[in-house]
Amino acid sequence: MDLRFLETIIPKEHFNLKTDGTAIENAQALIEQCHPGHTHMKLKNVDAEEAEAEMPLVQDTRALHGLMHGGVYYTVGDTITALMCAYHLEGPRERMLTGSGSIRYLRPVDSGVVQVKARLKRKQNKQLFFICDFLNEKGKRVAQAKYNYFLVELPSE
Repeated sequence: MDLRFLETIIPKEHFNLKTDGTAIENAQALIEQCHPGHTHMKLKNVDAEEAEAEMPLVQDTRALHGLMHGGVYYTVGDTITALMCAYHLEGPRERMLTGSGSIRYLRPVDSGVVQVKARLKRKQNKQLFFICDFLNEKGKRVAQAKYNYFLVELPSE
C-alpha cells in the first residue's frame, strides 16, 4: 500500500502521525484520532481502486430508534473513499475534497457488523467517482452510497 502523500497532507499540529506500523495500521491510527474514530470502523484494506472496512453496531453507532445511525454509514464511506483518493494525488500541495455524496438506505441493521466495500467507478481528469456498498452479516446490501471527489491544488502562500 502506497499512501506516500498522506504524510505530507496530515496537519501534524492536530494529529500524531504513526509511521512504524503497516500502512493499514498507520491509517487506522489517524482514523481513531478524529471524527471517523467514533464510528468504531476498522480499515481492512485500501488501494487506488478498492477499499474495505467494517463497522460494528455498538451503543455509540445507534440512532435513537436503536438501529445503525445513517451518519455512521456516510462517515465510514466518506473516510475510506478519501483514503482511496490519496493514491491519486500527484504532488504534496494537492488535496482531495468531497464534492458531493448521496446514500440510499435499503435495510435496517439492528445487530452485528456491517462490511463496507468501496470501489472507484471512474476517474475523469481531477474528479473521482466512487460507489460504496454496505453489507449485513448475511451479505445483503443494507445501503449504497456514491461519492464524488475533486483533486485540487492548494493556493500558493
